[in-house]
Order: sequence, then structure tokens, then C-alpha cells
Amino acid sequence: MLDNKLTNYTFTVVDTETTGLSPYKGARLVEIGAIKIYPGLSIRFDKGFSTLINPEKPIPHAAYQVHKISDDIVADAPKIHEVLPHFSKYIENTVLVAHNASFDFKFIDYFYKTCNISCSLIAVVDTLKIARKVVKGLKSYSLDSLINYFQINMSFFGSYRHRAVFDAAHTAVIFVKLIDCLLKENENITLHELIYYFH
Repeated sequence: MLDNKLTNYTFTVVDTETTGLSPYKGARLVEIGAIKIYPGLSIRFDKGFSTLINPEKPIPHAAYQVHKISDDIVADAPKIHEVLPHFSKYIENTVLVAHNASFDFKFIDYFYKTCNISCSLIAVVDTLKIARKVVKGLKSYSLDSLINYFQINMSFFGSYRHRAVFDAAHTAVIFVKLIDCLLKENENITLHELIYYFH
């Protein structure tokens, strides 16, 4: 399953917004955004997934300052157990991609388990780890830094930096640019090699 060329896979690029840093300390999801990259590294912004989530608890001011998602905004949003079945169908049998993937996947995996929902993923890939090895010499490998480095200038109606679909879309473009760099060195690079060398 991991030995096919990278260009043969469907990737789902995911970003989450939360009430805090760890679900194990009570933090909840307040938004999930995702963008699909189809075989041939074709990004489909029109095939995205985006939903707010009611965390069923007040959003701390420190979290609000980051993503500007307030209690009022999520008051009528679905709860996590209502969101995850739809999200699972969207991402199943794809390669999950995120920037600092351990953070997003930690939340997703935690709530899958608490909601007793399963989802079949091929693998999880981290653009942060790839960027650190592919792009040399940056002082920071934050999403903002890589957006500036690759000179990406996109806008999405009703979305902005630190909102999930905006960040997922920009991460998708960054991921494709990073993979293009790798393909110039080895056009037959496999998913297994990507995971092994950039773990």
C-alpha cells in the first residue's frame, strides 16, 4: 500500500482549530477544514470539507485570540460526534497531510476513540518535517514562513489565516511544491520512502 509512486495517491490535507493544546487536558475541536489532492497532485479546492464544531464548553480567550472563533459562532454548530462520521467518509483510504501533523492528528485520533468511530487511513504525513529537509536555511518553518517563502497569495471568502480551511488550502499548495522538489530528484519516489526519510 505504501510502495506506489507519490503521484498515484489521493491526499487529504487537514487543519484543525481548537480550544487548547491537548485533548488529554480537556481541549476540544472547534473547526475542521480539509482539502483533497487527487492523483497527479491535482488540488481540488472545490472538493473541500469545512465545518465549525460546538465544543460544548466556553472557548478560552487565548484560543479566541488565535482563530477568532467565539462561543457565539459555534453555538449552533454540530457537535463532534455528529461531525466525525462525515469527516471519516471524506478522508477514508487517503493519505492524511498536515503541518505539524502530530498536533492535528492527536485531536482527531482522540475524538475518534472517545466517539467510538473508526477510519481507515493509508498514512499520516507532516509538511513541517518535509519542509525542514527540503527547504534549507529558513529561520522558521511555520506555516506563515512557508507561505511567504513560496509566495502563495490566495484568499477564501469568509476564511482567513488561522481558520481551518484557509490553513488547509495553503498547506496543500505547500505540500505539492515540496513534493515537486522531491520529484525533480527522484520521479519514482514512493510513499514509503517519503515516510521513512521524513519521519
